[in-house]
Formats: sequence, structure tokens, C-alpha cells
Amino acid sequence: MHPIIFQIGSFKLPAYGLMVACGYLAAILYVFRRAAGAGFKKEELSDLVFYSVLAGMAGAKFFYAVTYWESFGPDLLSKAAYLLRTFQYGFVFYGGLIFGAAAFLLAARRRGVNAPRAADLFAPALALAHAFGRLGCFLAGCCHGRPAGGFPFAVVFDNPACEVAPELLGVPVYPTQLFEAAGNLAIFALLNFALGKKLRPGSVVALYAALYSAQRFLIEFLRGDDRGALHFGLSPAQLISAAAFAAAIAIFAKLTLKAKNEKI
Repeated sequence: MHPIIFQIGSFKLPAYGLMVACGYLAAILYVFRRAAGAGFKKEELSDLVFYSVLAGMAGAKFFYAVTYWESFGPDLLSKAAYLLRTFQYGFVFYGGLIFGAAAFLLAARRRGVNAPRAADLFAPALALAHAFGRLGCFLAGCCHGRPAGGFPFAVVFDNPACEVAPELLGVPVYPTQLFEAAGNLAIFALLNFALGKKLRPGSVVALYAALYSAQRFLIEFLRGDDRGALHFGLSPAQLISAAAFAAAIAIFAKLTLKAKNEKI
């Protein structure tokens, strides 16, 4: 694919970084555009955006380092050097989500913002940003699928500079990045619609957690990159997805029941 958009001298513009930046920009524009309709002022949300993004990036990198630490090299110096050398790649979404959510809640409390209502506004933006990020993964070759056999929409990565495992270069694989990008766009559209409905605060973000975790659980079966150590035949991302799905369904059901009781 195209892991590098262009290069001038020693400067390289990585496709992944560019798409992630576009995703953050699209998410921020969405939040600010919908802020007034959701009952917020843009100024109230600035800190939430800044700290959530910063903590999210740190968390995504931290989870990546913890998950794949043993494969980075034989000693601490080698491992640290590998992390610095590949800093533009190697992020774990769930790590970013956990750290970003923690920073979001702390910033919301500090600003006196209603956290569940603000989270509902941020949920569609997160799905939108993630869709851009997965397109960046596709261009870079990371988060790729396993060999696809006769699957009619399989893709072939043949650029040695991409992040596809060397043994899979030139092999038709499932386009898992595009599957997830399309799924995230569908989730964004649904959440954007739900945001306009009179749901109890927290319902939209719970719906996001349920939909994304279900999608991620299924797509993991098609991934061909290193998924970390398996437990009960499931990857770490699948275990997190299963727990997140159960919690999200319970929360959504509780909020829906409360809403019905209030109408009685």
C-alpha cells in the first residue's frame, strides 16, 4: 500500500499519522458543531478534548508496549530503542480508550461538566475518528488480516516498507482495516441519529461501547497480525471486548428501564 505519503529529503509523511490527525480533526469539528445542540459551550469542552486526546495517545502506546514488550528485543535498551524507532506505529485502541476516558472524566469533573451528557456527545466523534485511523492502518499495512483463501475482496500488500508480516507480503489477506473502518462509520451514523433522540444521559456512549466491542470481537477472528497471548482461545482484545459488551448492555438496559419508569 502507501505507508509513506511523500518524502522530501529525510522528512517522511507517514500515511498512518496523517489519517490519525485527520480523524482527530474530524472528531473535534464534530464535537464543536454539535456542542450547542447538546447544551454545551465550546469553551466548556476544550479541556475535555485536549486531555482526552493526549491521554488517549499515551494509553494506546502504553498498552502496546505492555502487550508486546517481550518481542521488542533481548534487553531494556533494545526494547526502548525499538519503541522510539517505531513510535509512529504500534498503538492499542483499548489502551487509548481507557486512558482517554479516565482523563475525560477528570477534566469533566474539574470543569463542572455533566460527564454522561458530554460522553454521549463524544461517542459519535470517537467512532468517526477511529474510522479515519483504520484507513491509516490500511495504508500502512498494520492491523492486517490473515490469509483469505478464495475471499473475493481479499487484498494483497506487496510494499516491503509496510507493516504487514514479511511472510504475508504478496499473500491475499482479509481487509480487516476496511471492515472496521466501514463498521465505525456505520456506528457513527447510528450514534449521530441517537444523539438527537431524548435518551437518558449515558445511553449513547453505552450504545457505542456495545456496538464497537461486538464488532471488534468478531473482526479479531480475521486478524493476521500478532494478537498477543491467547487466553481461552481468545485474544486480549476479545476478552476486553466481551467484558465491555456485557457492561455496556447492562448499563444501557438500566438507563432504558429508568427512562420508562419516569414516563409511567
